[in-house]
Amino acid sequence: MISRRISRKVENDDYRRLARYIRAADHGDEKSLMSWCAGCWAGDDYELAIREVADTQALNTRTTREKTYHLIVSFRPEDEAKLTPEMLKEIELEFAKALGFEEHQRHCGVHKNTNNLHMHMAYNMIHPEKLARHEPFRDYHIRDRVCRELERRFGLAIDNGRSVESTEPKRTPVAATVEAQTGQQSFDGYVKERRVSLLEALGQAAGWQQVHAAFARYGLEIRPHGNGLVIKDRNGRHAIKASSLDRSLSMGNLVRRFGAYVPPDQAKEHNPEDERYTAKPVQREPNRSALYEEYQAGVATRKAALENLNTRAQTELEAVRIRWDLERQKISREFFGRHRFELLKIARLHDAEHRLQTRKRIYTARETIRQATPYATWTDFLRWKAGLGNETALAILRSKKQLVEPESKAPRHGQREEIQEKWLKEQLDIATSTGVSSQTRRGLLAVTKARELADLEASMGGKQLFSDFTSSIDTKGTVFIRLASGGAIRDTGKQITYSAHDAAAREAALLFAQAKWGKALRNKGNILSPLGRNANEKGLISESREK
Repeated sequence: MISRRISRKVENDDYRRLARYIRAADHGDEKSLMSWCAGCWAGDDYELAIREVADTQALNTRTTREKTYHLIVSFRPEDEAKLTPEMLKEIELEFAKALGFEEHQRHCGVHKNTNNLHMHMAYNMIHPEKLARHEPFRDYHIRDRVCRELERRFGLAIDNGRSVESTEPKRTPVAATVEAQTGQQSFDGYVKERRVSLLEALGQAAGWQQVHAAFARYGLEIRPHGNGLVIKDRNGRHAIKASSLDRSLSMGNLVRRFGAYVPPDQAKEHNPEDERYTAKPVQREPNRSALYEEYQAGVATRKAALENLNTRAQTELEAVRIRWDLERQKISREFFGRHRFELLKIARLHDAEHRLQTRKRIYTARETIRQATPYATWTDFLRWKAGLGNETALAILRSKKQLVEPESKAPRHGQREEIQEKWLKEQLDIATSTGVSSQTRRGLLAVTKARELADLEASMGGKQLFSDFTSSIDTKGTVFIRLASGGAIRDTGKQITYSAHDAAAREAALLFAQAKWGKALRNKGNILSPLGRNANEKGLISESREK
């Protein structure tokens, strides 16, 4: 039995999405064997409990960190027959007690979509009564201890856990996942594989230039970042914390030893390198060389073709922007008053339609390139070759200990453009309609934009801020959008007001304003408006440039 915490950035922390994934598990060949919730007033009502957790998290407005703790516990294949629903629930409860989440709300489920049966647990880190955020201290040691205790209690196979006494640095969970998904060595693994040689060279260093020379031999450099140091790929953008390799490489320890940090000599030839990070395959299959050379050649061809296509896309989109900028300037010179405003609005919609058609052509060309070289990682290449009957590729795949699948299904390519095209046509019909007052037309356009955002959210599978919203338009054309979270957005045409104490309403209002006016926004209190001398015209122009 092994456990792993899945970390998320604050902007990607979405309890609703995670809980529904745990229960539905409806992507690919996923199979959800069982799911349940605990610690909620909603009892066994899974969906109502999700809303209860979301409401609880919204009440804590102080923390700036994530509010969801996602834990995965994986079992050996030989243990699957021993595990009963009662045992799985008891295992989850023991983890909740040890991590301090026994009184917290949580949603759990058991999945069988890999060779290993595994259990997902989503814990609300906000206490339902105290509303304080709980972060387990050194949770990896706690989880490791619980795994060993539960293995003995239930007679499960014993896994090698984290050794507290071991001084050898381990790969980070993210690096381990990258290696499992791609079949290629992570930068974190590359650096830690050379730990002994680096520390021996640093032990003989007398100053910062000798330190830089030691790292440069392996295509690395050490440089300040924030209050500490990072080890960076000399020929790329990969980097890890220096102290994660060894505590002696912290800023304080090196400054005490060598004095204030001194950057390396500017000329790279002063510090030649013997090797560099190349994301080589992690498998040791002796017959892989020819396959790997074929993979590298294919990836290089694909990369060059995509770079050329990106250059073409930038050129074509810039031409569209210039054309419609000139068109708007012409309208501004030749027309006045409300008529000019209406023509600018229609021009903006045609501009967006033209850009969308250009992007669709580029996406079609990009898809052709991807189909010609249907792989981007070593693992994808091996799967492709194995599907064509290559026995060596199949043997390399089987030599891997574990293949990790992504947590969620990526949206279908081009789906976003299809949604945008659908709603652009709707907006053009509204903008060019006759017999409708300008106030009503403006209100209908705003509601249509909200519906477009709701469709885009549903297709991307992220936060559902606009799902199930309701709207109304008053006689002045002011639009009221009421969100499922309870918050509201009010659009007068010149400014957008949102519920001040509702985090979901604030985020939704910002997305709505950016869709209308672009990123050039003025945010004062709970009021959003476009920047520029003339709010209406400047807002329209900035929106026409926003993708």
